[in-house]
Amino acid sequence: MTQDEILEAFALLPDWEDRYQLIGDLGCALPAMAAGQKTEANRVKGCNTRAWLAAHLTDDQPPRLELEADAETPLVRGLVALLLIPFRDKTPAEILATDAKAFFAPLGIESALSPSRRAGMHALIARVRALAAAHLQTEGSAGGEGTAEPG
Repeated sequence: MTQDEILEAFALLPDWEDRYQLIGDLGCALPAMAAGQKTEANRVKGCNTRAWLAAHLTDDQPPRLELEADAETPLVRGLVALLLIPFRDKTPAEILATDAKAFFAPLGIESALSPSRRAGMHALIARVRALAAAHLQTEGSAGGEGTAEPG
């Protein structure tokens, strides 16, 4: 789903039970992350539920940062899928310029999450930004493949 489709769907859904169902559906649609990518290095620190995020540059011109993610529970997997939407199909520089809060504020997601889930949400967004920054620094030098670890 696109950002606009998510905003429209959230506006049409009458309550958070229905919205959580949509979030669960997003998790089901999230492509599976290879088991070899579910490493401690790719783990999102700050999430109570184990979640992983890796990234690599595509061969597109300009290269886009492709994000791969997964989580242990269906709800967190769905939240991860939702949180990645504003960063999809963007270059590292575009990701760093993305105001994720502008996308999430109208959804009311922060007020619907527990404090620990909100902390996980912020940790995931910080990891996306760290990966984008790491790839921005190495964009032309490594051919664009592999997982970069933020410094």
